[in-house]
Amino acid sequence: MELTDYFSSDDGSLPEIEVRFLSGDGVAEGLTYLFALGARDASVGDTCIWMRDSNENRPFEGPNDANLVIAGTAEAFHLVLTNIDCTDSPIPELGVFVLPDQLVLDYRMGPEWGPNEIHALLVVLSRLRDLGGHVSATSWWGADGNQTLSVALDQLS
Repeated sequence: MELTDYFSSDDGSLPEIEVRFLSGDGVAEGLTYLFALGARDASVGDTCIWMRDSNENRPFEGPNDANLVIAGTAEAFHLVLTNIDCTDSPIPELGVFVLPDQLVLDYRMGPEWGPNEIHALLVVLSRLRDLGGHVSATSWWGADGNQTLSVALDQLS
C-alpha cells in the first residue's frame, strides 16, 4: 500500500502511531514541541486529568502536565490537538494519548489528509524521532504499515 492509503478514506477507525521514548523527558519534550507548533486543545468538553492523590479531575493546563503523568501523580490522559503547523499546511485534528513513556497519536482518516498534510505529519514524527522517540505504526496499519511509515520517515532525512 502507498502511504496515502493509510489516510485517504474515513472508515470510522482512528489509526494510531506510537512514539516511544526511553524516558519521560522525551514525552514532555514531545508534547511541548507540539504546542510550540501552535497546537491547541480542541477536545470536546476540554481535557481533564485525573489526579491520583486527590482522586479528582482537574483541567488540562498545558504541555507541562505530561510531567504529572511521568511522575505518577496523574493518570495518563488523551487530548485532541488542532492547529499544529510546521510546514504551512496545518495537520488535521490529531489525538494525543500521553503515557509515562510514550505519546500515542491517533487521527481520523478522510479527504482533509492531502499530500501536504501527510508530509507535515511526517515532519512532526521525524522531529519526535530526533527527540529520541521510536516511531512505529500500530497493528491497525497491517503487516506492511510499519515498513511504509518507516520508509516515508527515512526519505525525509
